[in-house]
Amino acid sequence: MVSSQAATVDYKDISERIALLIQEIRDLRKKNAQYCKGNGNSRTMNRTAHEARQLRLQQIKEELSHMMKMRIEERL
Repeated sequence: MVSSQAATVDYKDISERIALLIQEIRDLRKKNAQYCKGNGNSRTMNRTAHEARQLRLQQIKEELSHMMKMRIEERL
């Protein structure tokens, strides 16, 4: 069994992290929308940045999933 001190989660830190991730998601969505509206030439030039944003969105998804798993395990 895990000690209560080790199992304690700082929800303020988690809330702050989630707020930062939400803002980052908004920024990424805005940039992706701009990318999708671009013409052929600008889309080709910005493809690498678009792919990096897609990767970052996947990383955020995985981080949030990890946070949820930690929360579930804490309840057990």
